[in-house]
Amino acid sequence: MTTATLSAFLWSTLALAAILLVAVVWLGVTHHRLRRRTAELTQELEVKPSEGSDAAGRLVAVVVNTIKDSADDVVRQIHSACSRAGMPAPLVMASSAEDPGHEMTRRALKAGAVTVIAAGGDGTVRAVAAELAGTETTLGIVPLGTGNLFARNIGLPFQDLRACVDEALHGRSHRVDTLDLSLERADGSTEEENSLVIAGGGLDAEVMGDTRDALKQRAGWLAYGEAGLRHIMGSRSSITISVDDGEAQPHRVRSVLLANCGSLQAGMLLVPSAKFDDGHMDAVLFTPRHAWDWARIMAKTVTRFAADIPVMTVRQAKRVTVTMDEPMPFQIDGDAVGEVISVSARVRPHALVVNGVSVRGIQEEAPDEDTESDEAPDQADEPKLTKGRITKAPQGA
Repeated sequence: MTTATLSAFLWSTLALAAILLVAVVWLGVTHHRLRRRTAELTQELEVKPSEGSDAAGRLVAVVVNTIKDSADDVVRQIHSACSRAGMPAPLVMASSAEDPGHEMTRRALKAGAVTVIAAGGDGTVRAVAAELAGTETTLGIVPLGTGNLFARNIGLPFQDLRACVDEALHGRSHRVDTLDLSLERADGSTEEENSLVIAGGGLDAEVMGDTRDALKQRAGWLAYGEAGLRHIMGSRSSITISVDDGEAQPHRVRSVLLANCGSLQAGMLLVPSAKFDDGHMDAVLFTPRHAWDWARIMAKTVTRFAADIPVMTVRQAKRVTVTMDEPMPFQIDGDAVGEVISVSARVRPHALVVNGVSVRGIQEEAPDEDTESDEAPDQADEPKLTKGRITKAPQGA
């Protein structure tokens, strides 16, 4: 091969390589543009109902916490499930740090949604439920949080998101109770809130407010246990509590709970008598003095021991008012809401319709209001709750 021939061959090869390189770059840019446009079209489909669809009778809305890892996947699954069922494209709205779902749910109701799906943690669920309570629009839940307490209590398969999407759209509908709460702050201001699971002051609120976010991301709900160990031996606080029409009575407590549901993570049953559909809340007073008392409470919770123990008093009620001698940290369904000096709570029986409630989670027959459960003897210096009021346990009991 002559020098000229070799030179021509090399130049031809370089030219061909350049052409191939340009083609690859062009194909890459085109592919990127196509992917971006496809994503834009998908987003438009997800956030806009299909034109000409029968939205009045079949529209589903989704309030999604977009900071959750699986949020995008869940929205796609909901969109596909609606399409397969012949329903219009869902109305998808993102919650925000300022509004976890109130305004979005109001928009959904105005648009005529028959179901609003809360895709997020218990905070998102609670915000959506607050707006749906008292309406016939059903609540669907796709749990994306750390605790997912309400999803656990109603028996949702919270570890299977696809199954939860199906339950949110097509699952069994059941009416559940909600709790209306009025919180009073030290500055005299008041706030109206709602609860589906457990609201409480004292230890539980300290734990919720001091759980490390980084640890929660790595360890999930186990991070609450780490915070609990750091706070469990704190001092008790003075409160007064009135149940229904009873007189207010004083207590020294480490924690006070107002429970609409009784189950926690890992299958722990904290308040066995708390049912989400019985028309009552369960007021729970924890009065431990030392580590042994906490061990008794933990043993009762883990083993699901049904009998009462002196350091954990439970009373069912329709209305409860708790007044604190000093400002006390408070939490609602796992969200710390700051310090309060009083809380008034009342039950709204069967106010909310929820999809996907498991049969095993349903209270088939509410207990009679006048039925008294057997109470274990209380400690001599600790008051105990009785029907409609709190009385002092007799000396030597």
